[in-house]
Amino acid sequence: LVYNLACCLGWLYVLVICIQHIANDSIATTWTDVELPLKVVQTAAVLEVIHSMIGLVKSPWQTALMQVFSRVWTLWAIMDTTKFAQTTLFFTLACTSWGLVEVPRYLFYALNLLNAVPYPLFWLRYSLFAVLYPTGITGELGCMFQALMYFMTRVHFMEQPLERQIHIASIIFVALTYIPGSPKMFFHMVKTRQKQFELLKNGGKASKEDKKKH
Repeated sequence: LVYNLACCLGWLYVLVICIQHIANDSIATTWTDVELPLKVVQTAAVLEVIHSMIGLVKSPWQTALMQVFSRVWTLWAIMDTTKFAQTTLFFTLACTSWGLVEVPRYLFYALNLLNAVPYPLFWLRYSLFAVLYPTGITGELGCMFQALMYFMTRVHFMEQPLERQIHIASIIFVALTYIPGSPKMFFHMVKTRQKQFELLKNGGKASKEDKKKH
């Protein structure tokens, strides 16, 4: 419960910062203000994979790993290392999309432990992905593209240090994994949504699979 509430508040803080920069037309400086809280709350998501692996939650650890890895990798290997990616619209798009998904998700988990989830929150938990998964993925891939353009236009690939070549190759590889991975994640959520709404309709505990014992 404490973990879920802490993550909810952390993501809310990140989201507020992003919205303020969007409202003030200062997207280029979003990273400066959001860097620390974003790193803390997004990296903490690694615990989700561990919880799934040891059985604290019933969600498949493979699915959790795919989602968490893509975000954490994008954060630390792209956003943190490339200033060109930090100042682009794609960064703010990704960060805002993450926040809009995670705030209701963690609030849902927290209230679910108390069996006190209101229907609007239930609906948001299982519906927002339809818009925010595509926008989040677009932001992540956009940051990768911006990083690649920055690295590849400065010095020819073969003339760059080995560690930079590995970095560039890893960006291309991870970006390519989005081709099979993104549809898989999206349709996994579609199936989950259908199942949870059916359980709710039948009077069952629609959120049973998502309960987290923290």
